[in-house]
Amino acid sequence: MLVSTVGSLRLHERKSCTRTSCKNLPKEAALTCLPMQVFREGPDHAPRFKATVDFNGETFESPTFCSTLRQAEHAAAEVALNTLSNRGPSRSLAAKVLDETGIYKNLLQETAHRAGMKLPVYTTVRSGPGHTPIFTCTVELAGMSFTGDPAKTKKQAQKNAAMAAWSALKHCE
Repeated sequence: MLVSTVGSLRLHERKSCTRTSCKNLPKEAALTCLPMQVFREGPDHAPRFKATVDFNGETFESPTFCSTLRQAEHAAAEVALNTLSNRGPSRSLAAKVLDETGIYKNLLQETAHRAGMKLPVYTTVRSGPGHTPIFTCTVELAGMSFTGDPAKTKKQAQKNAAMAAWSALKHCE
């Protein structure tokens, strides 16, 4: 499938594929999320990728070509995250949707990797009775610790810690 022009690529140089993103959106959000488009350029031995994601009727594009498909997808998602999280009334809905996708853990890991730091380390503590456990998670990054809100699952506790860390780091900029 060929897609509209991306930069100055010629039609025979472009390949594209679609990926379903936004699989984990909360059902109550009732948002339209279209498949992610990934564009490939360059020779087979050194491909470069660029991605766009359609979220709730808006298209967000990775700012540059990336050396891997995953980096391009994450770059497009990061553009969407930054744009949606800076908006007014829909900010809480955007934060909820982005939290449900687990993107904050990915963003922390990518940021640490790009900065040449150690990857984030998650420490989860279980409390409460056995039939209704409560998990609290702390993430360590760059010598700082961030604790998220308690949750009913380890996975959600880690997401909460990552979201707390990302929010704190964004406010430091």
